[in-house]
Amino acid sequence: MHYAGSSSWRFSEGTSQMLHAALFIRDGAALPVPEGAPVPPPLTDQPGPMEIPDSTDREVLAAQWLEWWGRLVDCEMSEDRRSQGEGSDDTDDTALRVDRILRRRQAVYDPPDFDSLRATPQLQALIQRYFRESLLWAADMKRQHPPGRPPGDPAFPWSLVKGVAEQVATAHGVPIAAVTGTVRILRVKGTWSQPTGPGCTLCSTAAAADPAFAATLLRDTFTSGLGP
Repeated sequence: MHYAGSSSWRFSEGTSQMLHAALFIRDGAALPVPEGAPVPPPLTDQPGPMEIPDSTDREVLAAQWLEWWGRLVDCEMSEDRRSQGEGSDDTDDTALRVDRILRRRQAVYDPPDFDSLRATPQLQALIQRYFRESLLWAADMKRQHPPGRPPGDPAFPWSLVKGVAEQVATAHGVPIAAVTGTVRILRVKGTWSQPTGPGCTLCSTAAAADPAFAATLLRDTFTSGLGP
């Protein structure tokens, strides 16, 4: 994960092995997630087809996956919202913070048995069967550097982030320290983005690579983080 900023504005970008693994399950199982649902497009590198029992109701399975996806996204972004001031506690030390992250994650993503999904047994069985494959795929995806970007370079150039952060502070008449944002970048098709909460956004690699789209995305992300 890359962090940028100073004692003033704050911005972090990164990817997510957990979210990529969940998308691997969705695409490999060809789940019919409803059109218009708040989920990313298909992965750029599609997994092979998964074996699904003939008796499985795929629409039910897709609905279960969609609900799980929402919980995963909320879990992934919650620490960033805390670090930006939402429910944060300056007395937290590193050990307490790590323990809090692990407990929150285990409530939605707890291999190998995935007891957190026992209320949705069809989804639980599917993920139990394919979670190792999905994690290996997601880990390999994380190691691959996006084409057209030198290794080590952030997806969002520092100069662009700085410029947009300063513009947002000026436009809204707030201290520059009030400007914060987090973006998680997913290897999905097309130029796509989705806000996931105050100051938090998911986007595709193509969205981050498009200067005009990226500037708008950053502006919207920072603005949403200012609160009402």
